[in-house]
Amino acid sequence: MTSGSVLVTGGGGFIGKHLVTELLREGFEVEALDKIPRPKILPRSRSLMYYQGDVNGTNSRLRSKPGTKVVHLAANTSVQESVRRPLLTVRANIEATCRMLDFARKIDSERFVFASTAAIYGDKKSSCRETDIPAPASPYASSKLASEYYCRVYASLYDIPTVILRYFNVYGPGQSDRYAGVITSFVREAIHGKPPIIFGDGRQTRDFIFIRDVIGATLAALTQRVPGGTILNIGTGRATSITSLAQGVLQLFGLKKLRPIHAPPRVGEVRHSQANISAARMKIRFRPKYRLSEGLPPTIQWLRFLASSF
Repeated sequence: MTSGSVLVTGGGGFIGKHLVTELLREGFEVEALDKIPRPKILPRSRSLMYYQGDVNGTNSRLRSKPGTKVVHLAANTSVQESVRRPLLTVRANIEATCRMLDFARKIDSERFVFASTAAIYGDKKSSCRETDIPAPASPYASSKLASEYYCRVYASLYDIPTVILRYFNVYGPGQSDRYAGVITSFVREAIHGKPPIIFGDGRQTRDFIFIRDVIGATLAALTQRVPGGTILNIGTGRATSITSLAQGVLQLFGLKKLRPIHAPPRVGEVRHSQANISAARMKIRFRPKYRLSEGLPPTIQWLRFLASSF
């Protein structure tokens, strides 16, 4: 017996692959939509339909049953790309979210989970609460905030039970080595025996959350009862400085004698980011299980495998 049907946009991406695999394991029927061809890592299953295409142009191909739950992960996630091409980000993030919300309305979706970002908070010296006033510093962050507002409007106007998850810095196995995240960048350099490049003074902080914890939180948001329009931070509640991260990566590679190279700060990047996760603890019983020291080794192993495959 299945647990129902779920449509995952961005189902071929980093988070999407993990989520689709876990949904199948939990007995769901899954539709996955992504621009890229079906990843080989996805399980072969009669319960999975994979569509290759753009969210903005393929809704008519979807065969979602009435009531199908939706997890909308598809997005342009690069801050730097959004700075270079802001209008592309509007289409890929805001327009695509609106299209998926309207699709959810047409099929009378039982739940719509939207993947947002901690970037909407902007620079904050203290931990971020969902009630804080947003201060996006990039077109990417602005596009996610605008999409959040559409989620809340659809919840109040059309009674679509939306849940907004503000992911902090997600990392783990399965992440592309082309992804520009700081952990991937540091590991890529270390694989070749090179020092990490830090943009800025290294005292900036991030809340790094392992992919398994993100998948657990997303499943909980799909299956537990929460009011439409709910916003939840998904992080660990711990801040790690970029310098500390660099030292940790070098230590795991046995390269402690190397010193990071410092470059100018990048436009649009926030300085501090740390989640207050008390709302997620209370509303979906979210308890992150993995510390950075536990998540880094399997992530490094994965990126080493990728590097040896080419």
